[in-house]
Amino acid sequence: MKKALDEAEKKARVRDSKLEELINQAEVGLSADQQKTLLEILHKTTGDNYFIGKRKKKTDGVRFVQILMENYNYLSQIKYLSNAQKAFLLDLVPYVEFKTNILIERPEEDLEEVSENSASPSYLAKKLERDRSTVSLMMNDLMKKGILAVAESGMTTEDGRVCTSRTWFVNPNIMCCSARDDVDKATQRIFKRSLKNFKVEGSSKKHQLPIYLF
Repeated sequence: MKKALDEAEKKARVRDSKLEELINQAEVGLSADQQKTLLEILHKTTGDNYFIGKRKKKTDGVRFVQILMENYNYLSQIKYLSNAQKAFLLDLVPYVEFKTNILIERPEEDLEEVSENSASPSYLAKKLERDRSTVSLMMNDLMKKGILAVAESGMTTEDGRVCTSRTWFVNPNIMCCSARDDVDKATQRIFKRSLKNFKVEGSSKKHQLPIYLF
């Protein structure tokens, strides 16, 4: 009996030592095999099932739009955009849809809500408290410069959104609402040739952006 107890105690010490070692290693990361071993030890020790997950941060789930600084600064340096156009682009930030970069309607009470409706110039003019004709003119000028674009009728995004000729997109090479390698394929097709070998009004020099995501 005593031998059995001694054996059990020995195994417990080995188990605890191994568990402590793995927990200490967790600070620098565990391999897949080490994670599996740790979970097995915890299960045998407590009888409960555990999983390894990432502790949620306060910043998790925060919506953001990335401005590609090098490209934006380059356009500023060559005076490709007017101050009014740059200010207007920043006003569009809350309406850029994740991954597709489509301008969409967003209820004021819930900016997280995904809308099926694309944002028209009239909608944006109302939200931004600007004259409709001024907003329309601004958007068309930015479209000519390759900063904005409209979809071809019938184009479908990867998440199944069917676009029309009134669906507006923002060029992800300037302002991107997704991981840089996860821009929707439909959006990539629209801007594939935009801002390549482009000219500033009044100059014959051709320009290229410092960075292209696709």
